[in-house]
Amino acid sequence: MEAVIFCEFPVATTLHRAVAAALDWSMVLIGYGLFLGAVRALGCELTLSKTSLMVYGAMWLMLGFAYGLCFAICGADTPGMIWTRLRVTTFDGFPPEIRQRVGRLVATSLSRCTVLGLLWSLADEESLAWHDHISGTFPTPREAGTAVFQRR
Repeated sequence: MEAVIFCEFPVATTLHRAVAAALDWSMVLIGYGLFLGAVRALGCELTLSKTSLMVYGAMWLMLGFAYGLCFAICGADTPGMIWTRLRVTTFDGFPPEIRQRVGRLVATSLSRCTVLGLLWSLADEESLAWHDHISGTFPTPREAGTAVFQRR
């Protein structure tokens, strides 16, 4: 299989990407806690039935998607990417357009639903996940000398 990345930027390691994703999902979890606190403050009772658990789960996923969509539409990297000193770039080495960022978000959502999309990065020659291939973008360290996790 031919290489698809035509720039000299390294692909972030799977562990580096996982740390950024964990930080972003912790921000979503904080927002979800604020949502549940607001629901409780409005006087609604938080019961645990099958229906309410499905609604609470759907709301958590919707908050996660809205979180990513806000940054994709603004053309900015998420706080998790910034805190881990990662940035998203195209295979040609240019900053991605909004269309590519939104496509990456949708592809990431589909990739996480199957879990196989993420595992693909462990087997891929260039360590790219399915959503990287679909969107034509990949995460790379902001500065090559400050890579937190480096390949040996």
